[in-house]
Amino acid sequence: MKLYEAIEELTGKLRRKVSYTDIAIALDVTRQYANQIKDKELSCEQLERLDKHFDVNLASANTLPKIQNTEDCISIPVLGEVSASMGYGVTVYNEVQTAIYSISRQLAKDLGVSTSQTEMIFAQGDSMMPTIEGGDSLLVDHARKEIYDGKIYCVRIDGQLYAKRLQKIPPDTVVIVSDNPKYRSFEIDLRRCPDYDFEVIGEIRWWGRVAR
Repeated sequence: MKLYEAIEELTGKLRRKVSYTDIAIALDVTRQYANQIKDKELSCEQLERLDKHFDVNLASANTLPKIQNTEDCISIPVLGEVSASMGYGVTVYNEVQTAIYSISRQLAKDLGVSTSQTEMIFAQGDSMMPTIEGGDSLLVDHARKEIYDGKIYCVRIDGQLYAKRLQKIPPDTVVIVSDNPKYRSFEIDLRRCPDYDFEVIGEIRWWGRVAR
């Protein structure tokens, strides 16, 4: 988002004129500098400063496209009503984008994510504790569906979503593993049950939580 676009959004949200003096105060820069960068893309930090100062959310789904690249960050769509269970499964009810989550280009590069096929969902349950806790954000890369032993994936099993470690036993058996020892591992033999509803949605490349 460019600065002049941010000013237009702020004016609409606040229902008052937002001046370059207001922007300068929010960004802790001079008014002259604020005017000079009006056609420049705002960094993640600058957007956060504006959000905090004006108590708005410029990075919401209503003001940004599904995937938007800026100089410093890449925006990932958040499916706020989609959860991957770490217990007995969660049925997918709504896959509508509800927000935007911005990560740095460097982090995306380090994670090796395909940004055009990456989404943020949320964990529910305790079967992957202590690795992943309920409420954690999960970054799912839909481009990574091939199973590598020990990695954590978002999978659909019998119509429900799970976050689980997977192990592949040739030729066609998949072992579903929980990190919490309270939950037993189980196997799915896709050769014997070719019509069984199982799909790897994508590899979970990153997870995180707000301090609590």
